[in-house]
Amino acid sequence: MVDFARPYALLLLLPALAWIYWTYTSRKLPVKRMAALWLLRSKTPVARRSRFADLRLAMLLLSGLLIAFAFADPRMNAARPKRLAIVLDASASMTAGDKHTRFGRARKRAAEMLLGVRTGLLVRAGISPTASGPATGRALRERLGDMIAGDRHADLRAAVAAARTLLPGAPVVVIGDTAPAPELHAAFLSVAGTEENVGITALSPRFAAVFNAGSRPWRGLLTSGEDSFTLNIASGRFATVSFSTAATRRTAALAPGDRMDLDQTAYLAYGSPRVRLASADPVLVRALSALNARVDTGNAPFEIRTGTPPEPPAGRPIVYFAAAGGPPRPVFDFEPLHPLTRSVELVGYSLPAPPPPPGKEWSILARHDNGDGVIFARGNELYLPPASSMRDIPALIVLLYNWLAPQIVSFEPLGWRGRLEPGFYQGRAVSLLNYGETRLPRSDKDNLQPLTSQKSVAPWLALLAAALLVLQAPRPQRKAVG
Repeated sequence: MVDFARPYALLLLLPALAWIYWTYTSRKLPVKRMAALWLLRSKTPVARRSRFADLRLAMLLLSGLLIAFAFADPRMNAARPKRLAIVLDASASMTAGDKHTRFGRARKRAAEMLLGVRTGLLVRAGISPTASGPATGRALRERLGDMIAGDRHADLRAAVAAARTLLPGAPVVVIGDTAPAPELHAAFLSVAGTEENVGITALSPRFAAVFNAGSRPWRGLLTSGEDSFTLNIASGRFATVSFSTAATRRTAALAPGDRMDLDQTAYLAYGSPRVRLASADPVLVRALSALNARVDTGNAPFEIRTGTPPEPPAGRPIVYFAAAGGPPRPVFDFEPLHPLTRSVELVGYSLPAPPPPPGKEWSILARHDNGDGVIFARGNELYLPPASSMRDIPALIVLLYNWLAPQIVSFEPLGWRGRLEPGFYQGRAVSLLNYGETRLPRSDKDNLQPLTSQKSVAPWLALLAAALLVLQAPRPQRKAVG
């Protein structure tokens, strides 16, 4: 197969050939008038021969053709590798699809790539990688049908590292809906689509959050126990609901279904984390009560303070609420993929900017349009505006939930011990609850450069064109001596 690095250069082909032909045919041939001999030759058919048969014109046109192709820089692809490692993205978003799921398309592409492979390897990229092989391409094609997707996330970095360890020296290609990091130097084939999806991204004893990843507004129903909520969610937005009672064991479900089933239901087996609260602020007491957290005045694994955080990191989970802040301004931008801001809806809400925290380790998770930070994070520490300014904002409960969630040992992600369906297992709640998967990564461009080596033939074309130009050049006539 031939690819062109600069295909637009081929647009010069016809104008260049036309210019060469016009320039050559419009020139005047030199005539030597030699009396009767010239008159005799001028009337012969040989003198009136067509220039289409002119060898010099053919050589000039051919050299122009070669130069135009050289400018386009054609590259020849090398043959398909005989040793190949394939990493299949097995995250939950790969189960999305209409007639065929993304993972089904990935298995089909993998089967095509394994044709003719002498030694291959298959790596399933889930919350931890699992490998099949090394084996022949034919044997690996038979094992593709046993692979299924559904993990809470895909650790592509670990999967690529495992592929290079088990099959050293072989090129690695990732097939999925999320491209590997550039520093991994792995090829990538995208099977992502534009499916519509709505899913549950957070669940606690007292509230739930739902995200609409589709391109259109969504209207549906969220049910949990005796509670039922009709939701109208705009495209790319969250909705949060508060349940009538707190329950440490809960199931929530969405209807109607859509292109991915794994985030349509969520399960909760929630502990009661102890939180040390320095001051009995009613806003914070109410938020912690909604999360079924126990307020403690003594030693507790979590702590909430009022004031500016100290410069050295605390090294444990602490939330700081500023004592005062600037004038309220609408939140302009925030980071939705940070663990502490998952399922948080803040854009458009007016909040004051707290005094900047000391130290360089803090990252800004939300900011005003003038660049002032509104929410800051440093490890498992969180710095927020005054609690009174967040009284009527649902994001407060979601932020505190994300802060407490990593310590809730009764929650396990999809893929835990091979469990790929949400539910209760061994007293633990297994659910997706991952905004990054619910939003369904969209199609990335294929990148086969690390997989195929290409050789440019432009220098050879230019050399051949130069040789033709030298050959067609007129030779000086030798003068007779004497």
